[in-house]
Amino acid sequence: MRKVKRALAAVLAVLMAGSLSACGVKVQTKDDANTTAAVTEAKEETEAVDTPTDEKVTLKIIDWSDSTKERREAFHKKFMEENPNVTIEYTVLTADQFKETVISAIKAGNAPDLFPLPSGMKLSAALKENWFMPMNDYVSDDFLNTFADGALNEGITTIDGKTYVLPESANIINTLVFYNKNVLKEAGIDESQLPKTRSEFIDVCRKISDAGNGKYFGIIDSGAQANRLELALRSLASLDGGKCSDISQMILVDGQNTLNSEAMQSAFDFYDTLVKEGCFHPDTVSIKAPEARALFAQNQAAFIIQGAWCISTWRKDNPDLDFGVIALPAPDDGMKGKLPYIGAQPWMGISANCKHPDVAAKYLTALYSEDYQAGLVEDGGFVSVIDAANKAHMTDDVMLQYYNLNNEEAALAPDPIVGNPATADVYAEVSAITPGLGEIAQGILAQNIDYKTELKTLSDKTQEEWMRAIDAAKAKGADVSADDFEFKNWNPMENYTADLYKSR
Repeated sequence: MRKVKRALAAVLAVLMAGSLSACGVKVQTKDDANTTAAVTEAKEETEAVDTPTDEKVTLKIIDWSDSTKERREAFHKKFMEENPNVTIEYTVLTADQFKETVISAIKAGNAPDLFPLPSGMKLSAALKENWFMPMNDYVSDDFLNTFADGALNEGITTIDGKTYVLPESANIINTLVFYNKNVLKEAGIDESQLPKTRSEFIDVCRKISDAGNGKYFGIIDSGAQANRLELALRSLASLDGGKCSDISQMILVDGQNTLNSEAMQSAFDFYDTLVKEGCFHPDTVSIKAPEARALFAQNQAAFIIQGAWCISTWRKDNPDLDFGVIALPAPDDGMKGKLPYIGAQPWMGISANCKHPDVAAKYLTALYSEDYQAGLVEDGGFVSVIDAANKAHMTDDVMLQYYNLNNEEAALAPDPIVGNPATADVYAEVSAITPGLGEIAQGILAQNIDYKTELKTLSDKTQEEWMRAIDAAKAKGADVSADDFEFKNWNPMENYTADLYKSR
């Protein structure tokens, strides 16, 4: 074993005066310089851990992966049978509960052995607080090489060539349109008439709602979840060339954010028309995604914009549901951009305070084996970061449709952190502006907002906040500028590949 740097447990007492913002975890400390100095001073050289096979070990693992809980529990049973000295204590929380629990545990010096990076938090911020240890001394290069291209990225899962966290799954788009074949049939709509453009979509939804006469409607959405509405509207604007990218990203075009671009305004116009034409299920304004998915499965709506994770849930809970998937409707004058997605996102890492990192690494190696990943892929709704599992085990017909549409309709977007990891310091400074895109969309569903005025206000305030955050990061020593968030050589119809970062 090689030597690794591990932090003393005592240093955790000085970590994490963290706060949560609307766009994720915003990590702050009262004195960043003093905290960093304390962490650095507390580190020491120790021999890498090599746990004897007869030593009793308890691995504490916490995450929010409820959709794979059944598979994980079976995996844990098998792992403990093969490693009788290991006991796994596994806890699944909601994403919101997870953030609060992990931050509290770290502050108390009682972090779990394995846990994911909270959604919205950047790896660099977590490493400044000494959350994770590099796993390279405990996993082999052969293991890391089993991950698909683009799964492990500098600044995302890796810092200075050392891997700290692994992605849970491949990052595919989550705004395709599922359609209910039973509703279409009852409304007299043949599958050959499935809409491809926005005008066609409005027309078909109107006909379905009229035919349903209150029994079923054209479309249902999770109006109580602003994030889902924002994702849909960003996707619609991106198809119109809006360069909106992911909800977590700061992207500038000609020095300005794209939240009030013509493409975004057009996307909001589309949603507003759907509402005014009576196309939405009336419960849309007040329900969350699980409720919307359930009502869709109960034949109360023809369309729903969702991600691939729905597939395995419907197969299990609604075996009689007959459904398919199509692309998000394109602008009437044609696509000017594809649906943007960013590389696989950070997930599970080994705590810097883990007493048995070699056992934790053994767990990760088994978790990302083709054998385990194959089961997740076979369930449908899951695309593995292990390519071999996808190629051999993706058998669900709708999942195959979804995966193929993803490959046709989506394009890899640029990521400022990949271009310059120091941009993470800007993200750490940014506060969310409200009402955001999702909240404005909620106002459209309720028909109680002037969305054109609100979009302009949001854009103006966001621009001011982003520029303030860039200046604040620079004042703290970060080598960043507004140019790091603009990609003039980005063609939104094509993948933004690694070589383009060098030529921009």
